[in-house]
Amino acid sequence: MKILIVSYSGLGFWFSLRLSAEGHSVDIYYCGKNGEPCLNVLEGIIAPVLMSKPDFSKYDLILFDLTGKPKLAEEASLANGGRVIGDGDFNSEIEDDRLVGIEIMEECGINVPAYEAFNDLSEAKRFVRKTNKRYVFKPFGGQDQDTASTYVSEGAEDLLHYLDKLGTTSKGVEFILQEVVEGTEVSTEGWFNGEDFFLVNGTLEEKKFMNENHGPNTGCAGNLVWVYDEMNPPLIFREGLGLMKDFLKEYKYKGMIDLNTIVSDREIYGLEWTPRFGYDAAATLFNLISSDLGSFLYKIAAGEQPTYEIDNVFAAGVRLSIPPYPSEIRGKHPENIPINNIDSDDIVDNLYLYDACLNRKEDELVTAGVSGLVGVVIDSAKDIETVFSKVRARIKKIKIPNMQYRTDIEYRTTKRYLTLREQGWLR
Repeated sequence: MKILIVSYSGLGFWFSLRLSAEGHSVDIYYCGKNGEPCLNVLEGIIAPVLMSKPDFSKYDLILFDLTGKPKLAEEASLANGGRVIGDGDFNSEIEDDRLVGIEIMEECGINVPAYEAFNDLSEAKRFVRKTNKRYVFKPFGGQDQDTASTYVSEGAEDLLHYLDKLGTTSKGVEFILQEVVEGTEVSTEGWFNGEDFFLVNGTLEEKKFMNENHGPNTGCAGNLVWVYDEMNPPLIFREGLGLMKDFLKEYKYKGMIDLNTIVSDREIYGLEWTPRFGYDAAATLFNLISSDLGSFLYKIAAGEQPTYEIDNVFAAGVRLSIPPYPSEIRGKHPENIPINNIDSDDIVDNLYLYDACLNRKEDELVTAGVSGLVGVVIDSAKDIETVFSKVRARIKKIKIPNMQYRTDIEYRTTKRYLTLREQGWLR
């Protein structure tokens, strides 16, 4: 099968390794700006990327690794008969326009926390003073926003003191203030082929940079992923993402879609959508799939009945980074830092690589100077304790100067998973 990965960030370059190892012919089209550091991602490990727009009609399957290029995705879909996953008008809208995403949840009967939309900081401050409640600041803009632009306040006074800074960080775009709801944050994802959900899975992410959830938000510092029985999906799916079935069917949506939620002992609240590959959840999920991933993706995109094989129950991932990550300082992330003790097989199966490339002169794996997010160590097993034991053993082997990672991912995700199970959400 001939597959094209379209990227403007390099985040999906790694997927080409798995797809190529399965025997598929894979090209990567970089549609970002020339000279960007992310062009160095996996240089020397993957084939040179295409810098000019290819003929989309020549590809059986086209994968966009992020939303944010809807016009290009719609053009690709028109050219190759609709076999496109990961972006499009609908994908970009429900991720980038938080208000639209919330309104779709409400239309489908998914509970959402109380919220208000604003485009003026002064108006938002008056609202916070009047209500005196705790809110989450969520800017619009999707991929144009970094992870630090979303902020969970400690209370009304905290948010009032920080709103001006948040407005600057988020580039002054429209935003919502959503009331904080206490509970367990968990994501439920399904792969929709235009008719039904497949490969329904759950993800628990730890998003803060440091242990015990201190430090800045990184999007994902580590995660735990598992797959549900799609013939008997759990309560969290039935009362959450599953309510989207008729809507997605009417729209003829094809691809992955993830609903991030907060659940208490009795209620589920939708927070936001991820209609694309999740980072780092997609790489972790794919470690559970022992059958041909390319075939599965193709059948989803083509509207066919997909099949897949799962050998284990749980997969887990832990991010490895080097300073100044998680700061996003252009030109300040070091190049040519050695990444030692990595086997070539590990790169395909057990190490999602991002800020890494091959130093051709020394023939060694080094950092590419992109972001400091070197990669994610991944493994799978029948139980949570074993999967994290395997991940720890892999991390212990890897040697990178000034390597950073959290050591409490197992404890925190296990605790949250057991809470969900005890509350009945996983049944």
